[in-house]
Amino acid sequence: MHPLTKDLISHIQNKYQLNDYVLHESFYHREKIHGETQYSFETCWFPILHGPWSEDESYPDGTIEIEVDTATRRTTSINKHGDVTIHSVPNDLRDSDIRIDWLEQELGMTFDQQFMFLTHQDSLYQYVSCHHGIRLSPGLFISLELTSEGALDSFSVYGTPALSNKYSTEPFTLSPIQIAPIISEQIRFFFAPDEQQPIQAHAIEEIFVSQDGLRTYLLSNPETSSVAMNEIVTWDKPSTFSYTRKLIKRRDAVTALDAEAQTPHPDYRPLTDEMLETCQSIAVDLIAAEYPEESGAWTIQEIHRNFPFINVVVRRTRHDINLAYKRRLTILLIEDTFEVSLIVDNEAFIDLYHDSTQGLPDSVPEEVIRHALMPYLTLKPYYVFDRALDHYVLCGLLDSNHAYLPATNEVVLLEDLYVISATD
Repeated sequence: MHPLTKDLISHIQNKYQLNDYVLHESFYHREKIHGETQYSFETCWFPILHGPWSEDESYPDGTIEIEVDTATRRTTSINKHGDVTIHSVPNDLRDSDIRIDWLEQELGMTFDQQFMFLTHQDSLYQYVSCHHGIRLSPGLFISLELTSEGALDSFSVYGTPALSNKYSTEPFTLSPIQIAPIISEQIRFFFAPDEQQPIQAHAIEEIFVSQDGLRTYLLSNPETSSVAMNEIVTWDKPSTFSYTRKLIKRRDAVTALDAEAQTPHPDYRPLTDEMLETCQSIAVDLIAAEYPEESGAWTIQEIHRNFPFINVVVRRTRHDINLAYKRRLTILLIEDTFEVSLIVDNEAFIDLYHDSTQGLPDSVPEEVIRHALMPYLTLKPYYVFDRALDHYVLCGLLDSNHAYLPATNEVVLLEDLYVISATD
């Protein structure tokens, strides 16, 4: 047994006093989170005196699943099966003071300074990481679910701890009026499904806007291996390219050595120029064979790793404005051999929402849409980590839960729009 594995098992067993339990299974796992690789060690503990059980059944009553971060030893997940008491966890967490004290101890963070309350519904409590009451992005998401008696039923921590201790200090004063051009850029047209006729609507796509209004940040960062191409696919002669689907399992065997060395996820390995050229050449040959009459109609948008594949994302060069969703192909290449494993086409998905008889979208000036939605926009303060600057930038999350309907010149809640669409 690797020393790290032995140490982690001992740490979990001692912390939660699992003397009456036997380790059923354990394994390492890694995740890509905002450009970082996080390693965890997952364990499943059976009561020593559990009843009859087989591999085909659910875990026996009293089973405890515990996951820890391999670098910090912090617990990232607890799941109970049945009525079982866990050492070091209070018997009743319904009292907010007891719950916060336990969370501070478990997370190693201070309430209202490093993490704060987000929401509570029934027996579910959720918290997020913050800096003095302002939420971080990326950040941690903490969730607790209690039993009817207030005992812990499940606990999870997901996301990225603070990436810097440097924060901008100015007060948050950003308002929608200051960023009118950005708001216009974030207006998105879509068709809401409806039994009679799809409803044309415009809504705002979320984005972070810096306090000075000069920078924007997407909610999710592209993977570090992603390379934008934007190369139009053309050819001069027919292609005889053919392929046979090769389905392979997505197996990411993570070892204690990986966790000990904190090896970056394989998807973060850069794509060389030679690899990009090979992927691009294969994509051109494949598209020329599949769509021989459509030279120039497709564009290679980006190429990125998706272990054990390299994905080539291809879109239509000119979108049909009548489509709510854009036509796209994803070509999955086996990274070791560059063989085509599979082509994923979203055409069938588009057909679910597209009625070929519907008219073109109503032409409405962006100023009209923006003016209609302006009273319903929100700008929630966030600290967003800027990798280039290596510190957190105070931003506002531009968002709205309303949509503008050009046919009736009214603004409605997005959730009501879908209810209307489903019942009219």
